[in-house]
Amino acid sequence: MFDVVARIDLLRRTDIKIDKFIFSSCEKKIQKESLEALGISQDKIIESRLYPHIKAKQLIVPSCSAKQRGIWVNKWSCEFLRNLFLKPQNINEVSHRPKRIYLSRKLASWRRVLNEEEVVNLLEKFGFVSLTLESMSIAEQASYMAAAKVVIAPHGAGLTNIVFCSPGTKVIEIFSPKYVNSLYWRISNFCSLSHYYLLGDFCDNDNLEKQLWAPDIIVNLKQLLKIMELAKVI
Repeated sequence: MFDVVARIDLLRRTDIKIDKFIFSSCEKKIQKESLEALGISQDKIIESRLYPHIKAKQLIVPSCSAKQRGIWVNKWSCEFLRNLFLKPQNINEVSHRPKRIYLSRKLASWRRVLNEEEVVNLLEKFGFVSLTLESMSIAEQASYMAAAKVVIAPHGAGLTNIVFCSPGTKVIEIFSPKYVNSLYWRISNFCSLSHYYLLGDFCDNDNLEKQLWAPDIIVNLKQLLKIMELAKVI
């Protein structure tokens, strides 16, 4: 969303005529939906995974100016993504969406909440609805986030969608004590959201040694309640 989609805005701001767009891959659902939203037709796309050797008379490579651990994030890119995906039809659905949501990573292979059933059972008492975003379109994800007043989630790609939240929305991000990343705190600042964080308990499991960014999480329920009180969610 930020590394690729947002940079197309830089090309749109120029008067350069683009004959072909080169992307590494366009086979995933989110990639196809993004290209459709950008108005880039299939006949203008070259996938470098299929054509690794390409010759051009002129090659335009848009870049960004604010790097955070490999992800480019800044205010204008947040505004561009909001304008691109928050269409009137999404806004019309907002009134029917839950105001308090928990974003689950149960379908992921890493950085899962190991005691998620306990977490969900607790949050349901305070009106939270658990969602898995993998099966939704970008438009659906955007409408859910635009409606939310409170978002609780373990650190993960699903939190990219807080870019669609309304100003003042409260975000509680849950980390493993083995891996903390400030990316979504920065997006929260650009989008005028209230960001809080919770460090999970230490735990040992198979994911701990795979990648530095992969450890699973155990949520301390008492600490979760405390951070919810601090955020005036309860």
